[in-house]
Amino acid sequence: MDSPEFSLLSSMRGDFKSELYVQPHYKEAYRLAIDRLVEEGREAYHDVLKAERIGNILSDEEIFFITTNAEQLVPQTSIEEKNCPADKQSSSGTYWPVKSDAETPNLELGWPDFLDEKIPTKIDLLFHPPRPNNPTIKEVIRKHIQDARQVIALVMDAFTDVDIFKEAVDASIQGVAVYVLLDHSHLKSFLSMAESLDIKVQQLRVMRTVKGQDYLCRSGAKFHGALEQKFLLVDCHIAIYGSYSYTWSFEKINQSMVQVIRGHLVKSYDEEFRILYAKSTVPNALTLQKMFTLLIDFFFVFFALRYTRNVQERGESFVQT
Repeated sequence: MDSPEFSLLSSMRGDFKSELYVQPHYKEAYRLAIDRLVEEGREAYHDVLKAERIGNILSDEEIFFITTNAEQLVPQTSIEEKNCPADKQSSSGTYWPVKSDAETPNLELGWPDFLDEKIPTKIDLLFHPPRPNNPTIKEVIRKHIQDARQVIALVMDAFTDVDIFKEAVDASIQGVAVYVLLDHSHLKSFLSMAESLDIKVQQLRVMRTVKGQDYLCRSGAKFHGALEQKFLLVDCHIAIYGSYSYTWSFEKINQSMVQVIRGHLVKSYDEEFRILYAKSTVPNALTLQKMFTLLIDFFFVFFALRYTRNVQERGESFVQT
């Protein structure tokens, strides 16, 4: 390992014995069942399970998610089919690494150097409901956001807690670089929350969304998973990670736990954020809002300049008269 203080909970590096790992799990029958579910529905899915003599591999919630979110392959024209024959070799259980033509997005607001390279990892646990004489998870999160001086990097599935949102906006206004990565499927609720507070999301300056992994069926149909990461990185020396989502329910009624991490292990969260940021995209809703705002600003400046010019011309005419 890099150093004796490096926690075993962090991402591993170096040479490791093969017996530490279990071989990747894959069963062709599972793939066939998922393909039939996407293409023909629940009944066809159960027919495959019965024929293959395997138990139900999906919960009702997973079946609903897949059938609701699967994107079917767009039918090809006869010309397209001749030029682009169907791929009958690929399967959804095979990993095909490819190099993307898209450039990795820059952390445009800047990013501080990691400073705790040789500091031993220290982890404190917080629970909700809180243990006696301990602060709530939300209080700790808000305090760390308030204390941030360089960067706040927030990765969350659902984000509708108005108090934490206001803290992040205030930090951004005060000059702290604030990055927010949100699960793609929860963007609508996030935007509704911001609108209800009459706060423009652009005040965060960097707001992007992330999807889970894509699952590709042999037919070409596909669906993607969700972002289930939940962590906050502050000034690259404190990470708060756990099951706590930034919503009212997690503050008031849900059981949850987080780790407040300092020291060398924080570097792994630094790296993970960069990886997720490289996978993230700017949602169309925010792009349209930004264009609309720029358009309004353009017309405001245009008419202001035109008004000033008219006033000047009238003044010159008055002097000549």
